[in-house]
Amino acid sequence: MDAILLCAGKGTRLRPLTDRIPKPLVPLAGSSPLERSLHILPARIDRVILVVGHLGHVIQERIGSYSQGRDVVYVEQKPLNGTGGALRQARMHIRSELFLVMNGDDLYDQEDLRKLAADGPALLTLERALDRMIDSWKIGDDGSLQDLIPSVPGASARINIGAYVLDRRWFGTSPVRVPGKTDEWSLPHAIPQLIADGVRIRAQQASFWMPVGTPEELASAEAVLAKSLEAKAG
Repeated sequence: MDAILLCAGKGTRLRPLTDRIPKPLVPLAGSSPLERSLHILPARIDRVILVVGHLGHVIQERIGSYSQGRDVVYVEQKPLNGTGGALRQARMHIRSELFLVMNGDDLYDQEDLRKLAADGPALLTLERALDRMIDSWKIGDDGSLQDLIPSVPGASARINIGAYVLDRRWFGTSPVRVPGKTDEWSLPHAIPQLIADGVRIRAQQASFWMPVGTPEELASAEAVLAKSLEAKAG
């Protein structure tokens, strides 16, 4: 199975750090978000596609063409037009029928990814009390996705955390813009079209996820991973 890691963003909220370091490679507990993700990919992943953009040459120099026993292929995202645009640009390089897609600059749990990739199509979600208006997933009694719906602040909801197992039917969907954006296409907002066509997509509940998009999130992630390393050493 191919894994497509989305690594093209500019990381504007982490400037000035990301003026010289691509966001997926920001220093984090002796490693980086991308390198950590490459280490915890499920065993059934045998090939990696990195979609790069901002400072993509730095990622290519650091990771190279082989990582953790897997070939690594690079796709440059031009223009930087969202997660949906990134996946469509990677399409011609995907060889497997099922493929894992995930953000290359977020932190995930190894066991969560293993369960996600065990049986697809599937999507990783996290139940969280919301502090802002955000779209969240409605889940059916059988554990499958039903729809992507608006949720209100203060409510508990199953949110999208940027990790999916999809198949080639996703490429038959019509592009959907990221809400509030005019120049970005959304990967998850196209998924309801598949659901409407009768495609069953399993909702896999995550045990852990941390975005690393702001200085505060980076500091929190550093603290969590440092504590985890201390626990393992003890």
